[in-house]
Amino acid sequence: MRTFPFGCALMLAIFTNTAQLSADEALHINKRIKILEQKLQNSKNLEDEIEGLKNRLEKFENKSSNTEKQGFDGQFPSYNRARQPQNYPGAPVTDIGTQGTQDIRNQFPSYNRTPQSATFERSTATGFSRMFNPAISANGLLLGTYRSVDNDNTSAGTKTGFKVQEVELQATANVDNYLRANLVTAFEDTSTFEIEEFYVDAVITQDFSIRLGKSFANFGKHNFLHQHQFPFIDAPLVNLKVFGGEALNESGIGINYLVPLPWYSELIFNVLEGDNDVLLNGTSNNQFAYLLHAKNLWELNEDTTVEATGSFLFGKNGAGTDNNSSFATGGTLTFKWIPSVEARYRQVEWQTEYIHSERETGVNADSGSIPNPDEQRAGIYSYLKYQFDQNWWAQGRIDYYGFEKTLEEKDQYRLSGLVGFVPSEFSAVRLQYNYLDDKLTRNEHQVLLQLNFTMGSHPAHNY
Repeated sequence: MRTFPFGCALMLAIFTNTAQLSADEALHINKRIKILEQKLQNSKNLEDEIEGLKNRLEKFENKSSNTEKQGFDGQFPSYNRARQPQNYPGAPVTDIGTQGTQDIRNQFPSYNRTPQSATFERSTATGFSRMFNPAISANGLLLGTYRSVDNDNTSAGTKTGFKVQEVELQATANVDNYLRANLVTAFEDTSTFEIEEFYVDAVITQDFSIRLGKSFANFGKHNFLHQHQFPFIDAPLVNLKVFGGEALNESGIGINYLVPLPWYSELIFNVLEGDNDVLLNGTSNNQFAYLLHAKNLWELNEDTTVEATGSFLFGKNGAGTDNNSSFATGGTLTFKWIPSVEARYRQVEWQTEYIHSERETGVNADSGSIPNPDEQRAGIYSYLKYQFDQNWWAQGRIDYYGFEKTLEEKDQYRLSGLVGFVPSEFSAVRLQYNYLDDKLTRNEHQVLLQLNFTMGSHPAHNY
């Protein structure tokens, strides 16, 4: 009888503790359910929006074309993916006969993974697919600039005022079943006209392709960008110092190979004309430049990727003798976070690139035997881009040039901040501030305001 109260107390304590644990667990489960329900609702909203856009696209296609259409399932494969062979070499795309649409999807590799519509159109006038009609676009850059120094110099390369920074015209299309061509022309300051890129891509096998023509070389991450693709309004200091304002833009032949590894791995080798005025420009017609570029990309999870690239360039220069060589090396590291649920509202990108170059300059012309000092240049930039709302970006960048430099040059560094309003994929308004210290004159403050817009069908940019 004396142990009964103790037993009751023990049982009551055990019951109370169990009830408390159950209540905590229930609260945690409730919170988790609410989080998952919100994610499910966000996913449903994205699905509804995608379906609405598909319906709008289908209505537009039905309205804009009275030609005969033959449906097929799926999209054209991306660049560097396999094509299925036809019944005989060079078979026209309209000769589908009783095969229906079974191989149409595989005939046209689409560079840069450009999505295509879900219908296959055949022109009644020519009998050829509309896929052969070029996608034509125009891009415009309008720029306003303020500089705190050098405003008395009316011939300065960058000066306070307003201007048409660049107008770019682009046409890209499938030439036939095997070739895809791209033409980019540009007007700088409404006066200087040039063909920036003109090349043809040929997909040979599933993992192997060839490029012939003129293009921005795949050195690092910034060099191959067109001006309207720049992460900031101006180019990094080290790129301007090593390759000049026109970048490494060369004619030549290149091969592209997708290495069969568990992650994305790409090798590019180019034989270039070697006429870059700053680094190359040899004295003989047969003094080509050679470029090797390696790219690897890993998916850490469904939202995060890390990309590493390495580049090596070798060629001859015109400093005076046939044996003067030039080379450049570079490496980049890029981190991207694009959440699968809120991809329209949140993104983060962090990129860092280092470039080093060396240019042999031969012997001193007066002495005939004393070698001139080689010209070495090296620098780095790093930037962070953050999308904090559907149409708004905030960005920051630090530039430094001077790890290596020529005798007449000084160290330079630049701090940049940018706010961008991007109402759609076809337009953007960007406001940028630069603080520049070049160790030559007093420190400079710059403010740049740019309108970037595109008219027409523009190919997708690289990831």
